Amino acid sequence: MSSEEGRPRRRFGLGPVLAGASLMGLVLSACGSGPNPSGAAIKGHPWVLNRQYAGETITVLLPPWGQMPASQLARFTAKTGIKVRMENLAWDSIHDKVVTAEAAGTAPADVTEVDWSWVGQFSQAGWYTNLSGLIKPSVLADNIVAKVFNVKGDQIAIPYNMDFRATMINWTDFKKAGITTVPATWSELLADAKTIKAKGVVQYPIGIPLSVTEGASTPWYELIKSAGGELFGPHWTPLFTAPNSPGAQALEFEKTLYQDHLVPPGEVSLTDVQTETLFENNTVAVVLADSPGSLATVTNPSASAIAKAGDQVKLIPFPGNDGKPPGLTFGLPEGLGIPKNASNKGAAAMFINWWEQTPQLVVSYEDANLGNLPPERYAFDLLNREGKIVGGNEISTLLPTVGPLFPQGTPVWYPQFSSDVATMIQNTVEGRTAPLPALRQLAAEVKSISGG
Repeated sequence: MSSEEGRPRRRFGLGPVLAGASLMGLVLSACGSGPNPSGAAIKGHPWVLNRQYAGETITVLLPPWGQMPASQLARFTAKTGIKVRMENLAWDSIHDKVVTAEAAGTAPADVTEVDWSWVGQFSQAGWYTNLSGLIKPSVLADNIVAKVFNVKGDQIAIPYNMDFRATMINWTDFKKAGITTVPATWSELLADAKTIKAKGVVQYPIGIPLSVTEGASTPWYELIKSAGGELFGPHWTPLFTAPNSPGAQALEFEKTLYQDHLVPPGEVSLTDVQTETLFENNTVAVVLADSPGSLATVTNPSASAIAKAGDQVKLIPFPGNDGKPPGLTFGLPEGLGIPKNASNKGAAAMFINWWEQTPQLVVSYEDANLGNLPPERYAFDLLNREGKIVGGNEISTLLPTVGPLFPQGTPVWYPQFSSDVATMIQNTVEGRTAPLPALRQLAAEVKSISGG
């Protein structure tokens, strides 16, 4: 289900790296009270940073963009006496290691990466500790995308970064075509794209990956969400097979974009990252579904031709359908979780509480090797006020619309479903199958892979 080099989506954050993190000197402290977690062999409240676990060593398994600087880890050790051994693996290798270890009844580490797309598998298998009683309540309340990791009341991870999908446009191209308002609906986007093409501004205005990758599945999901729809109802009943369903309308819309020659024909073999390159080179004027973190790249003159040319880029809400205002978008965060078989759960919980404080979230964004857009509202607002998040005001207006892709929790069979969706989309836009039969076949595949 990866879109590029085994990673499911664009690098998070990618904001400008400014010398000197503004909060490096903040005191590492935490306070609060709450009930002891039922059934957990953990002393006191792990969100109170003290030395009750001094002398313990925890292993933390994260991808390269989760490698907290050694200088910051030293601060944690000085405060708590807990030593941290960071392990660095590729994103997909972490998944494989977790699966292998947990299936064998051992722990891959005391704290590990948990991607949003792994939630269903890990929750169903019972491999991770419920963090609901172990994380400071205000941390959960202030985290914009924490609900993505909550399944039936169990908080199996806490996000350490944030990503979601919106639409990115080259506003300069729109203005060259005489367009004065940003598109708010599918029909407006379609009309604008036809105008841009007709005026000769860009031959293929819409960028949307159509290869059999995660990047091709994501825009379809987002079109459904932006139209106020959902993919599934209770018991994973598909909601996309009826002719007037948001899913059917979204697939028809993608087909129209492609067959009206508004999308480059080569998109059938491109990933989302390659599609963004088309945007940076002004081959397309719109990226239908992009990450807010990409703003830093497309507005950087040393990395983007349109930035070098002085073009104006806007991040806008995903257009809605049928004249309705845009609906919701969905988050694709990564989190910190504690395997059920971890040996040092108390120290691990204290470490996660420490990481989720504003100073660490700021460091995780500002460090040149990390760039994780903070999931906590206060940290985000602080960085935005200081002008350190490219497009921060635009991103901020979209945050209230960010929710989980699956309100029921990501299903264990999501990777196969995502691949099936991408295949369906490609077959449909290229005319090998009609939208409704394709959607009904997808529903049949869901029934097969879900066991229902």
